[in-house]
Amino acid sequence: MSFDAAALLEPLSVGIAAVRKARIGVGDSVLIAGAGPIGAIVAQVARAYGAAAVVVTDPVEQRRNAAVQLGATEACAPGDAALDGRSFTAFFDATGVTAAVVDGIKRVEAGGSAIIIGMGDDDMLLPVAYITSHEVNVTGIFRYNNTWPTAIELVASGKVDLDTLATDHYGLADAEIPLRDKPAPTTFKSMVHPQR
Repeated sequence: MSFDAAALLEPLSVGIAAVRKARIGVGDSVLIAGAGPIGAIVAQVARAYGAAAVVVTDPVEQRRNAAVQLGATEACAPGDAALDGRSFTAFFDATGVTAAVVDGIKRVEAGGSAIIIGMGDDDMLLPVAYITSHEVNVTGIFRYNNTWPTAIELVASGKVDLDTLATDHYGLADAEIPLRDKPAPTTFKSMVHPQR
């Protein structure tokens, strides 16, 4: 495992905890809002846990393309007609955007799960009637435990690719650049290498 991948075992642990909470298994279908680093990681973990369909939504085309290269079975823009009439075993929000959360919850099949990972508005108006009538399990992810052995195995076995997410590299002298500048749409994770 590379040093970049080792540094990204922490966000991978978030993805593992989220997929475990949703109890994803063989043949399940997953919808993920957001194709940033967490969305891309959740897509890979869901596939590793056996999900047959992993659909990712994101407004940025480059991120949608990257999500498919990393294992999503499909990627589309939010509100795309390709989602019309479809339901999923689980929904994962990696955006924090209220509209994405509401839309995703309404696409969860009866008895499924909606996992909110993204940190967004403090208060959201959720579709309670849908949640209740479809018995959707809505929960969040903020902490995790006992994920490291699984994370290491997923990377070492090649089931999850973290190296591709390390898109931008800086030496220690340039460490302020990724903190100061707005990242490009193709940026996933910026890595600082003290030896450079």
